[in-house]
Amino acid sequence: MMALVRRVHVYETDLMGIVHHSNYVRYCEEARVNWFVQNNILDTSNEAVFSLTVIDLKLKYVKSLKYGDQFTIHMQMKIDGVRLFIQYKIFDQQNNLCLLGETVHCSLDQKLRPRRLNEKLKENILNIHKINNKEMAWTETWL
Repeated sequence: MMALVRRVHVYETDLMGIVHHSNYVRYCEEARVNWFVQNNILDTSNEAVFSLTVIDLKLKYVKSLKYGDQFTIHMQMKIDGVRLFIQYKIFDQQNNLCLLGETVHCSLDQKLRPRRLNEKLKENILNIHKINNKEMAWTETWL
């Protein structure tokens, strides 16, 4: 299972210093993109085209984060047919669960219909699972 650690920035909060609910989506995206870049799956050059589209998003808010809080995002993923499922858990510094989340991704054709995942992308994700079995293995359904 992959984990990303960071702090809450002031611009992510409301006047009471509580993280605005929309920022949890950004936290999940930050963890996902960070993992893809670290594993050389996402090309960040200007010519790159990333072939995954978010087609579903679920979030369950459990506990609010506040300005300055350090938090950890845990992530797991699996491929099922044409879809890539990624689940997230966000914990505060005291290891309290703050959020459960899931994004579902697929590749789309030019008419915006789901199509098979790019074989190279799929192969890279599956190979990383084999190498880092304990790091990214889907252990249980969180949401």
